[in-house]
Amino acid sequence: MKKKYLIIVIVLMIFAVGCNNKESTAFKEGQTALENHEYDKAKKYLSDVLEQDSKNESARCMYIQATKMSKAEYYKNKGLYNKSLDNLDGLVNLENGSQKIKVESQELKKEVEKLKSEEEEASNIRKANAKEVAKKAVEKSEEELYIWQKNQENNSNTEDDDKNQDGDSSDTNIIDNIKNALGGLFNF
Repeated sequence: MKKKYLIIVIVLMIFAVGCNNKESTAFKEGQTALENHEYDKAKKYLSDVLEQDSKNESARCMYIQATKMSKAEYYKNKGLYNKSLDNLDGLVNLENGSQKIKVESQELKKEVEKLKSEEEEASNIRKANAKEVAKKAVEKSEEELYIWQKNQENNSNTEDDDKNQDGDSSDTNIIDNIKNALGGLFNF
């Protein structure tokens, strides 16, 4: 009877050591994949570790790092800098996990902040240029309108029908010029 219990205990110990060894290997593989930026592979290995030991805080933190770094890089590449920064902020404050990824996340955060700043500056320049172009278009159309009004005044003072016809032709040309100028600026 004692032999039976002893055999059961030995089998359980071997099984426990084998599982622990498997967990340790998966953890190391997950960490290596994470630090090599193979985030999907890292999540698979770390998920296996968490299935065996749901209280493994290091594996949990590295899983979070893999998820957030993957998203941060994706959003950065898409130009969605605020979303990228949200994911990176979560990594900076994480207690456990890969120290290498913590350092890389801080560097990536600085890079994304710089890109965001450059994008905002470029946007402001484009807005200022658009305002200037619109202002010039308005000035040009006001000038054309002023010329047209002066021609109207001159034509109304003249009694000659031939001159009225020429004035009408001139008016049409000025109006066409205004339309062309505004159409070129505003794609009419």
